[in-house]
This record gives sequence, structure tokens and C-alpha cells, in this order.
Amino acid sequence: MTELELRDLRKTYRSRGRPPVEAVRGLDLLLRSGELLGLLGPSGCGKSTTLRMIAGLETVTGGDILVGGAPVTHLPAQRRNMGVAFENYALYPPLTVAENLAFGLKARGRRADADRRVAEMAERIGLTPLLDARPAGLSSGQKQRVALARALIREPDVLLLDEPLSHLDAAQRDTTRRELKRIQRDLGHTTILVTHDQEEALSLADRIAVMRDGVIQQLGTPYEIYDHPATVFVADFVGEPAINLLPATATADGHAARLSDVLELPLPVRAEAGRELIVGVRPEDWSLTGADGLPARVLAHEPLPESGLATLDLAGVDRPVTVLTGPDVRLAHDERVRLTADPRLTHVFDAATGESLR
Repeated sequence: MTELELRDLRKTYRSRGRPPVEAVRGLDLLLRSGELLGLLGPSGCGKSTTLRMIAGLETVTGGDILVGGAPVTHLPAQRRNMGVAFENYALYPPLTVAENLAFGLKARGRRADADRRVAEMAERIGLTPLLDARPAGLSSGQKQRVALARALIREPDVLLLDEPLSHLDAAQRDTTRRELKRIQRDLGHTTILVTHDQEEALSLADRIAVMRDGVIQQLGTPYEIYDHPATVFVADFVGEPAINLLPATATADGHAARLSDVLELPLPVRAEAGRELIVGVRPEDWSLTGADGLPARVLAHEPLPESGLATLDLAGVDRPVTVLTGPDVRLAHDERVRLTADPRLTHVFDAATGESLR
């Protein structure tokens, strides 16, 4: 098992007649030995470019990449001992599964033990019955397992996974996600998982780095990212259903946020009087109450198997809020209800910077 460290890693794309594009802007990151880190963010945030620089498939504009304390920044890809599994599988169609797995070993001069290593890896990942099959006859989930096995069979120092579950349907994603977690834990590879799927990152990663515009907005455990988002972007990007983000102004005593002329919400921290805020309440953190709370009108209510999802209108607030309800709750259109939010679960951000106030 090996540590991976990025120091001020940067990538700038330049083309004649166009301004330079800073895809990655000074990443500092240390992966502990055996850790699985999720690089999470929207398309174009720089996460795949970061992975490709680590793999040696993209030149580095600036900064350093260290594996086990040794710099590999300028080594060619074949000398970095990285295992890479891409979202499009990158399997060789004419070759059988066994031949796909053995290809990298034989290319690196390990023909003598190739058959043994293929058999061991196939047994570990559940590919033994498929060793004589060719990629065209495999399902998406099976292709993904072959791509993962081919990356692992090289006994890499670092395992790099680029959107590994993106082409799988919901059932296949659930199954493959569990298998991937088990295999990574069993083998203990230091791993980076690039994904735009928050559920994938939250369920698989030991820590998550949320990226936006080439920088890391927040680095932490899944619980830290979800329960204590550092910015409005992180709060909005992580969580399903999405968090309610409401513009507000701090009251004169700083202990509440004024959502409208008639509505105030208690704050978990004191804010400067008159400060422009964004208040975040996740749908599961609202409570429907009796006489107390914020007055609201039901716009829609969708009963779900394990809960319900209500869309409500708050008086004087220009955007609806979503609320998760109990499975037995039934709400009618235009019904009047009242809402409360536990201040301890309320997120408060500065409206100008988007940064958390706590």
C-alpha cells in the first residue's frame, strides 16, 4: 500500500488565438495508504484531468505528483505502476476475457506467471466462468468487472477509476458498487474514484474532495461533506433531494434570518445585523407542526414507498421549498401547514462569498 501526494498540481490548456483555460488550479492533496478518495464534481470541474495527470496520460503544467514519497511527475505512464479503469472499459474486442487480463502482464515481461495471476484475479472478482468469452458477449456490468480486474492484476501502487459505474443501470450500479467496495477493502489499494454521482461517492469513499472550476471546494469524510458543507456549492451539489437554499437577511439581534417581511428562521450562529445570507435546510430537516412554525401552503405532495415529498409555498418567499414527510402523511393541494427547522441542522452561508458561517 502506498501514499499518493499532489503538490500545487496545475493544468492549463493553451491554443493559438484563444485565452488559456485553467483546468486544474493548484491542487494539494494527500491520500493515505489504502484510502479510497472520491473526486466529486460536475462535468468540466477538472476531476478527470487530475486523474489523467496522475496516470501520466496528460502532461502537467506545474506542481508535483509523488507516489510513496518519490516524484513521478515526469515519468511516462508505463513506468508509474498505476492501474486505470475507464468509463468506456477500453477492452480489446478480438481478445477473450483471459487474454484481456493477461495482456498487460505479458507486455511487461510477466508471461511466466500470467496464467496463474489471471486465474487468481478471475476467482476473486467472479470472472472465472467468463474467461473464454469476448467483450461483445458481455453485459455492461461484466465488462466493468473485466476492466477493474485488468487494472488490479498489475498489482498497482495506485488504482484510478474514472466514472466506473456510469454506463450501468440502477440495479447493476448497486451490485457493482458493493463489489467494488469489497474488492478495494480486501486488496487495500490506494484508490481515486472520479465521479459526478454523489451517491457513488458518498457510499464508496473514505473521504471526498468536491471540485469546482479546477479547485477543491471541500475535503472531508462523507458525513463531514453532507452534514457540514463548507460552501453553498457543496451544499447544493451533495444531497438528494436537493437542499433548500433561501435568501435571507440577519435580524437586528443576529439570532434569526428574515426570509420575508413576515417570516423569520432561527439561526445556529449569530450573524451581523443586516448581513445578507443564504439559509440552507435539507428536505429531511423540516418538521410539519401544528400551531407553531412558518405558515405554508401545499403545492404538491408525492407519496413514496418509504416517505413523501411535499412542495410548499412559504408566504412572501419567492421560491418553493421541498420537505420529506413520513410515509403515512397525506397532504392535499392548497392545504395549510406549518414548518419548523431545528437550528442545529440549519446551514448558514454568506451571500456574497458563498462560504459557511460555521
